[in-house]
Amino acid sequence: MKNSPHLKSNHLSELNSEKSLNELALHALLHLEFQMLSSKAKVFSVAKKNEILTKWLKGQSKSNRYKIIRKKIKALLAKANGSGVNIEALLNKVISTYVDTPPSQLESYLLLTREIEKKLGTTVLLSKPEEVDLSHAKDDCLLCVLTQDLNAHFDQTYQLSHPLSILFRGSIIQRHAFLGCIYSNELFTYDVEYEDDEFIRISLKLN
Repeated sequence: MKNSPHLKSNHLSELNSEKSLNELALHALLHLEFQMLSSKAKVFSVAKKNEILTKWLKGQSKSNRYKIIRKKIKALLAKANGSGVNIEALLNKVISTYVDTPPSQLESYLLLTREIEKKLGTTVLLSKPEEVDLSHAKDDCLLCVLTQDLNAHFDQTYQLSHPLSILFRGSIIQRHAFLGCIYSNELFTYDVEYEDDEFIRISLKLN
């Protein structure tokens, strides 16, 4: 029995819709990540993250690129108006339920940093090596990517072209948790550039 062209068309449309929604979620989280890294604020509240994501999503709802999921974007924006809504969590859920081709290396890096942040209960910072504040969060851990421009480490196809130098300060348990996240990652590995009782600096590279 041959497939009905109508059913096949609907199936393809559904797959394209899911793919576009996953792409939208990844790009939204990347946008949020870069906004956080470029801000002087060390901590972003859920309300602030919602504000950034809502503004970005409103812009994308008018884009022909996401015409196929325009209604879903509007539904997401409608949810954002409710109290106690965490848009970042909703977008992460979209990504976790979508199965397709592997994400780009930039997207994989983002997912890795989110995993580390969640495990350590901290936020990854971005700083020029000469400007890093070693006393930041002195009673907790410090996790900082040492670069002037994160984008410069990835090429036009979002593949890692230059290793990332990452500085970490924390307890032995926190250090093991940090390195463990990278060690268990299939895509990335690291070289130790410097290590003492308080700090460790690694070079994150492809496995």
